[in-house]
Amino acid sequence: MMDNILTNIIFLPLFAAVVLGVFRADTKYLKIGAMLSSVATLFLVLFMTYNFDPHAGMQFIKISPWIQNAGISYFVGVDALSLVILLLISLLMPPLYIYMYHEKRKGYWYNMMLLQTGVSGAVLSLDMMLFYLFWETMLLPIFVMIGKYGNGLHRYNSMKIVLMTILGSMSMLFSIMYIGYIYFETHGIWSFALNDLASIDFNAQTSIWLASGFLLAFAIKIPLVGFHTWMAPAYGSAPTPAVVIMSSIMAKLGIYGIWRFGYSLFDSTLSYYAPTIITLALIGLLYYAIRAITELHLRRMFAYSSGSHLSLIALGLFLGNIYAWSGSLYFIATHALASAGMFIVIGLTYKRFNTVYLDSLGGIASKAPRFSFFFAFFALSIAGLPGTGGFVAELLIIIGAFKVNFYIGVATATTMLSAMVYIFWMLQRALFGTANNEREYEDLSFREMIMLLPLVVLLIATGVMPSFFMQIFDPFLVSTLEAFTLNSGGVK
Repeated sequence: MMDNILTNIIFLPLFAAVVLGVFRADTKYLKIGAMLSSVATLFLVLFMTYNFDPHAGMQFIKISPWIQNAGISYFVGVDALSLVILLLISLLMPPLYIYMYHEKRKGYWYNMMLLQTGVSGAVLSLDMMLFYLFWETMLLPIFVMIGKYGNGLHRYNSMKIVLMTILGSMSMLFSIMYIGYIYFETHGIWSFALNDLASIDFNAQTSIWLASGFLLAFAIKIPLVGFHTWMAPAYGSAPTPAVVIMSSIMAKLGIYGIWRFGYSLFDSTLSYYAPTIITLALIGLLYYAIRAITELHLRRMFAYSSGSHLSLIALGLFLGNIYAWSGSLYFIATHALASAGMFIVIGLTYKRFNTVYLDSLGGIASKAPRFSFFFAFFALSIAGLPGTGGFVAELLIIIGAFKVNFYIGVATATTMLSAMVYIFWMLQRALFGTANNEREYEDLSFREMIMLLPLVVLLIATGVMPSFFMQIFDPFLVSTLEAFTLNSGGVK
């Protein structure tokens, strides 16, 4: 079972979608099939996590020839970095399916199952062409869900995100193919396996150009400031399940890509790009926070909030010390949980009041206390509420920033302060004030609380017991950072 566990994790949702599609299952059975596939996948991921050795590097490897003449193989494996994101996607799918319980449009369910396969495959792929295939597979369901099921200028916004993502993807594909060609010229055979390509010794100029192809794709996906114009419109137009996946998972894959492929293929070249990325991240921290403060649309506000915090994660990655790295990887997990909860609550807000504009809300706390608790908890968790995992992660990144440079540390510390400004301003407008007596204030149902409670528990657990969770990835970070420092002198 362990030999094929990663294959089962990747393809079980797709298999369920194909079987349900072949038999043209009605919506009732489609819901059951999607939920069962997500629960079964979660069980497999938890079982694998239980058997995961934090000190053993890449594990549960599966290699099978695919297109042999081109050196392309089905090559998958998991280490601590990929395990964190794999756990996130498997933990978030069941609550999202509970949220979609009343959804009768079949395309919603099929696209979500395909999306889970695409994300899982991208995280676990160790063949560059296989990674690219899953990277593109993620885009199709998002395009359909925004373009077909979104609101506002959803068709325009779906095309915008696709065109910008394709621009990055094409640049990454060029780099992948050229690296494969260099390997062929050097060894006489084709290979796109990451461990083979990592053995190539590029000259400095070639390495800079090839790395830029990857960095463009990942900068758009994060997105770093300057590459972000698709973000707020897409978040504003997308259905809630798509927004949750984009914010909690797909944006994190930009960070994952830099971590996995940047440090494997271009470790010394990242030092060349580090000042640029650090500058963009610092600008993003402030710019996105200001845009969040000026927004009245809740989804767009938290789109900019996510941009600010993703800039913080990217900053920690390029600071290149153990505090910043630990904080960045921990923040990938804790921010995903908090943003997923927040966007689900915003979706519930729209279902109740048919609006997500702050000037149309107010008085919710006096009429729907359970709803208000979850609303406030997830919002404050995003802002780094002490006692939640986000606070621990942000604190580690800030310590790492001060370790590198006092002024970078001061600029980084403003993240918590600026987040508190727009979060408390938003909570005052949305939850308090005068209630509209002509409006029905429906509190959370039992099903909705069951959907949100696991996220609350995990956020508190990651805040109260950070060492318990960090022991999964600390050995990976230490060994990777030591290797990077040895090879390139580290990011300064």
